Amino acid sequence: MSYTNFFYNNMLAKALVQLLPTHEKPSIRAWFTRIQELTKTDKELEMRDEYMFFMLMMLQCQKIREPFNRQPPAEIEPLRDLVDPKIYEEILVANGDNMAWLDKSTLDDTTKEADKYKASAPSKFYNNQPVPFEGVICYIAAFSDQRYP
Repeated sequence: MSYTNFFYNNMLAKALVQLLPTHEKPSIRAWFTRIQELTKTDKELEMRDEYMFFMLMMLQCQKIREPFNRQPPAEIEPLRDLVDPKIYEEILVANGDNMAWLDKSTLDDTTKEADKYKASAPSKFYNNQPVPFEGVICYIAAFSDQRYP
């Protein structure tokens, strides 16, 4: 995982922490701080990415399990040594619906849709935008005639 992916997942996970009960927040935040320190070697970076991915999966299904429900240890072990296999399986099963994007058959549909919106006249801009099933579309434009150095 690249630094960009890690920091994106980190920000997403921190946003999902807001959905947790108050008593679970301090320990998971301590884990975030601790895994951000894993940057010295390639092995540490790999461990950091594995921990972040697993923590993100826990947060998506709102199930904080051992050892993440307590403060992190001083020495971080590989995830497979620290997390019980049954807990790991429980989190994977709980996230089954969230993993649909891993199915390669869904990837072909997105490329067809991307071609549909490739280019259009400015007057057709709004008509050619994808519309979300839930939520809103928001566009903003800012203009200024002030010059900046």
